[in-house]
Amino acid sequence: MKRVIVDALVLDRVHNTPVILLRVENTNRVIPIWIGSCEALALSMALDGVDFPRPMTHDLLLNIVEALDAKLERVVIHSIKDNTYYASLILKDLAYGEEEEGSFIEIDARPSDSIVLAVKKDVPIFVSNEIVMENSIEYEQKDEEKEQFKNFIEQLDIDQLRKLFKGENEDT
Repeated sequence: MKRVIVDALVLDRVHNTPVILLRVENTNRVIPIWIGSCEALALSMALDGVDFPRPMTHDLLLNIVEALDAKLERVVIHSIKDNTYYASLILKDLAYGEEEEGSFIEIDARPSDSIVLAVKKDVPIFVSNEIVMENSIEYEQKDEEKEQFKNFIEQLDIDQLRKLFKGENEDT
């Protein structure tokens, strides 16, 4: 396993889709993960430390974990199948001793959600060696790309996204 950090959110200009760039620690290699606009918005807010008066979905999940006497220890992106990444949240059950059997709980999760949770709780993200070897690329980010994605996020219309998720058509 290799530790990665969220290096950037960029915009895939061909598909107009947000991409998370996970930089393999101490290298210039990144693993691109394409995500949806809502996930990009959640990650952007987490990276900027934006808090809301009421819990958003990822905050709710973290509150539930804590209420159940557990804590998020790490995120592991462990496999890729049919161009879809798979991840696990590794939780520590605080009712057990430090390394007691059964003290860790593994939960299947989407990488985009897992990464948002990791950023919010400042826990490490790991990627399997196989994914690093087969899916990472050399990359040096340009300031122009950072600015372009920032503009993309700032122009997202939350009300319009809500309508899309509810299946509403603004022409009706």
